[in-house]
Amino acid sequence: MAITGGVTFVALLAVALVFSIYFGLPRAWGFLVAAILTLGFVVEDVMRWRSVRLDLWQVSEGQLIHDGPDGRAQIPLSEIESAKLQFGSRVVIRMRSGQRMVIRYLPHAGSTASQIQAAIGPPRP
Repeated sequence: MAITGGVTFVALLAVALVFSIYFGLPRAWGFLVAAILTLGFVVEDVMRWRSVRLDLWQVSEGQLIHDGPDGRAQIPLSEIESAKLQFGSRVVIRMRSGQRMVIRYLPHAGSTASQIQAAIGPPRP
């Protein structure tokens, strides 16, 4: 989260400084606006993490099972086309129907993607 927050701050600051040069505004407002927006993004990310941190995902009996605040969802492994690691802490699951599902905030996302991929077997044509 610190890396994402830092990159977000730098990107917003660059846009703000270009904007301030173009319109002749003081440079200090760019730092303030970039900091406030970055803080808002970080707080929103923390709040999202708090809502999903207790979600339980497991592969069992030919199903990918999700236990969350909305109840239990079961996805047959035969409906899953692939499971791939993305950005280091989340797994993107692609369904045969074309739908994508993202599992976020995993402590061991790489091993989770590998376990799901092993459970569904080799890619089918």
